[in-house]
Amino acid sequence: MSDANRSRQLRVGMAMVALGSALAVLLPAPAAAQVAPVRTVEVFVNSAMVVALPAANQGYQVTVHRMDQLDIATKSVDQMIPRGGEAQARRWLKDNEVRVKREVTHAAIATANATNRANYYRLDRIPAVVINQRTVVYGVTDVAVALQHYQASRARKP
Repeated sequence: MSDANRSRQLRVGMAMVALGSALAVLLPAPAAAQVAPVRTVEVFVNSAMVVALPAANQGYQVTVHRMDQLDIATKSVDQMIPRGGEAQARRWLKDNEVRVKREVTHAAIATANATNRANYYRLDRIPAVVINQRTVVYGVTDVAVALQHYQASRARKP
């Protein structure tokens, strides 16, 4: 092969490499590599479970739903009621009625809202993390780990 032919093949090869590089920059990434941005994260747990939240604002809203909040509030009130007879208990409840109603009402509303959301998502166990109101990750209470599972599953889908 003559030097002219080698030189021509080398220029053509370099041009092909340059063209391939330009195309790689201009073409969008494959759909499988594109993951929808996370907008909302909802964590469904009970009070015995520790939730690991992101350290800083990551650009998405995180809501923690404690499924047993009403039970915890009623047990807390029950422990505050003095033991010593019904008369003492009635007097204490009368004196603390506003505070008890405030605590129990807030817990009842929060538990009802959590239960409603869990039913909407058709969750069948906790812990559960719901991402973008569509994807459920069961068995984790760490938001970062749930997001890793979510992104890995999205990357595998065509």
